[in-house]
Amino acid sequence: MKCFWSRTGGRGSWAATLWVLGLMSLVLWPGAALQAQQMVDVTQLPHLAEAGRFDELLTRLKAGSPDVFGLPGVESLIADLERYQAHSADQVQHRRQAYQEALAKIDQERQAGWLEEALVAAIDAHSLAEDQVALLSDQKVQTLVQEAQHAAQAAEEAQDWVQALTYYRLLDLLFDDHATYRDDVRRIARHVRVLELYAPARLQELYRAQMKRREQARAQRDAQNADGDAKADADDALNTPDDPIVEQGPWQVRLKGVQISMLRQALRQAAQQHIGHKGYTTLMQGAIDALLVLVRSKALGDTFPSLNDPLRVRPFQAELERIAGNLKAPTRQEMTFLETISLIDRIMLRNNQTVNLPEAVLVYEMTEGAMEMLDEFSAVIWPWDREQFARSTSGRFTGVGIQIRRQNGRLVVVSPLPDTPAQRAGIKAGDIIAQVDGRDTSTWSLDRAVREITGPEGTYVTLGIERADKPDLIEYRIQRAQIDIDSVRGWARLGGDRWDYFIDPENRIGYVRLSQFIPQTADELDEAVSQMEADGPLNGLILDLRFNPGGLLGSAIAVADRFVAEGPIVFTVNADGERTAESRAKRHHTYKPFPVVVLINQGSASASEIVAGALQDYGRAVIVGTRSFGKGSVQDVFQLEAK
Repeated sequence: MKCFWSRTGGRGSWAATLWVLGLMSLVLWPGAALQAQQMVDVTQLPHLAEAGRFDELLTRLKAGSPDVFGLPGVESLIADLERYQAHSADQVQHRRQAYQEALAKIDQERQAGWLEEALVAAIDAHSLAEDQVALLSDQKVQTLVQEAQHAAQAAEEAQDWVQALTYYRLLDLLFDDHATYRDDVRRIARHVRVLELYAPARLQELYRAQMKRREQARAQRDAQNADGDAKADADDALNTPDDPIVEQGPWQVRLKGVQISMLRQALRQAAQQHIGHKGYTTLMQGAIDALLVLVRSKALGDTFPSLNDPLRVRPFQAELERIAGNLKAPTRQEMTFLETISLIDRIMLRNNQTVNLPEAVLVYEMTEGAMEMLDEFSAVIWPWDREQFARSTSGRFTGVGIQIRRQNGRLVVVSPLPDTPAQRAGIKAGDIIAQVDGRDTSTWSLDRAVREITGPEGTYVTLGIERADKPDLIEYRIQRAQIDIDSVRGWARLGGDRWDYFIDPENRIGYVRLSQFIPQTADELDEAVSQMEADGPLNGLILDLRFNPGGLLGSAIAVADRFVAEGPIVFTVNADGERTAESRAKRHHTYKPFPVVVLINQGSASASEIVAGALQDYGRAVIVGTRSFGKGSVQDVFQLEAK
């Protein structure tokens, strides 16, 4: 989705949004502007703002009659436009300077042998370049890419999957528009996933080895740069993920409840329902490739001792390779469902005759491999994941009400949610959760921490807290309760769960941020709008969808319905190109026609794009921000029954 301008930060950015709302107000309530059309057609001014033609807008306003200057807010609008011009000129200058610095850093880091840092500098330069094609053709960038490719291949040959994945992901980011390295990322990510599930200790070794290499490189750089300037930039881009600690739980627990019927049903649903027309042959190619990753991994011998025996591995691997070759043959005809089931049965039988891996392992790996052939969004929600999935889509969970992250190897409280057991108990932002029910958390993943802290309503969990101003561990015994997530937030919190929704109370301009689309989002939006309209008209609304990853389609439709009076909001198309469903606006849900600006960025995806796109197509809102994620697809949930 395209937009009209990129905000640059600071008060000027919000002012720009507000004057778009102000111009729209002149059109929607034109009475005050009728006498101002002697020299300037006021009704055309919002269109200039929508198109991002701010220089022309400023010229037109300055050329207006005295009546124009008598309109409310026009002088302030001209001052904001002049400030925007100055900010834009500064931004261009800073962008070009940052580009030159990034170019210089590419050579500096590459020649020092720090390829990761050099790739990060190249990615920065690419995002800043006025001619991105020319940058990718530059000799220094091509040399860097070749060296990074060789390093990635060497890491792959050494089965250092973490380092290989780091290189390929950075290369993929650099060539994101071309997807040149997308298959490499997918291939290496499969190995990382296998280690995470079946050999977490080995994966942890690879993460820690990578962290140690980076620490040594930074120490060397510090020694070479007495002023320390060279260190700062790389730290931001190359820190390992907040959660480098991998899940230590046994794979048997993770795969509990996995049955072969789930694989069969998943293949049938994918082949019949997916819009990409991926047939059984393609799906089985992914399934076999996943099994080959499993049997070729040298790190799984401790988990599955039979993989240490070449006499058992070779015949099974040879059978998989033969099947893979047949599936990828140019003359291969599309498989039927019965042929697919027969092939799966044959693989299971051959497994029993050779390596004898547990059935749940083969089912899980084949299913995951098949789903990877669809798209990056389609997946099977396994029994182990159902609770987390339900929590993310319902907006409700049972727990204590805290947001946490991993930082420097510790579990840190980002914020206790308002009016929750954690806040009432005294948990504070910045607290370190050192223990949960007396167990040390230093090796826990975020996933494990969430699972241990959440639990049935009414039960208790004890958090051992380290706090900066307290020398001893503080223990909080907290009763779990149902937590409702706020998907609708205002400009400033008033206390508890109450919000102030006015960003500009004097001109009655409102602000609402939607963090995700869950069942209660539309109702919460109704409450916010009603609160703003309680004491007078709402003269404009900023609807902030930045970093909103989406959520439920029905919720997005309900939100768009509040702003669109009639007509289709969204329709879906099946694999045969036929419309399967169409949702239309209903007039009785529609708000008053106050001006609306929708804020988006690259983190606005899926349901967010449906809402922003519908409001833009109907001319109901101006879209402000940067290009959104570009998902362009809708997922349905299909039940896989255990048999």
